[in-house]
Amino acid sequence: MIFPSENIDQLALRKWITAGLIIDEVRGLNGDAGYLLSNMIAKYTLASSRYRLSSEALSWFGSRGIDLTKEYSRSRYYGKNSAVMYEHSIPSSVVRSVLLAQESSESSIKSVLQSAGEVVVVMRTEDERLGAIGLARKMPDGWEYGDDPHARYAEAGIQLSQSFLLVKGKIKR
Repeated sequence: MIFPSENIDQLALRKWITAGLIIDEVRGLNGDAGYLLSNMIAKYTLASSRYRLSSEALSWFGSRGIDLTKEYSRSRYYGKNSAVMYEHSIPSSVVRSVLLAQESSESSIKSVLQSAGEVVVVMRTEDERLGAIGLARKMPDGWEYGDDPHARYAEAGIQLSQSFLLVKGKIKR
C-alpha cells in the first residue's frame, strides 16, 4: 500500500536516510546508527500531514467537540499526559530491517519508505492491547512487508476509522 506523495519534510528525511545507508558503519549499526536510523524512519512517517484515527480515538475527539476539519499542532495531543498516542502502523524497527536487507538505491529506499504505513492515533488503552499480545514493536507472525500495514491492529481488535487528525508543525518523537 502506497500512501500519499511525500511532502518536503519527508523528502528531506528520505534523502538523509538514503545518504546514511551508503555508509558501511551505518549499515552495520555501529555507534548510535541503529537508533538514529530508526528515529529518522519514524520521523519520515510522522512528517505526514494527517494521522488516521482509531474508532475509539475518533469517539474521544468527538466527545470533546474537536473539529477534525482543522489542522492542529503535532504537539497538541502528544505526550505522556494525553489520553491518545501517535502509533506507527508498521514499527520503525521493521522498516529498518527491510531497508538494511536490500540495496541502497534511491528508488528502492523510496519504495520502502512510502510503504511504511501511516501514523495512527490510538487510545493509550489500545496501545496497551498491542503490547499485551506482543505486537508493540513487531508485526503479526506470517506478515510480510507489503501486506496490510494495519494487520497488528486487526489482530488486537482495534478498529480503525476513515477519519484523520490533520497535523502541522514540529515533528514529535
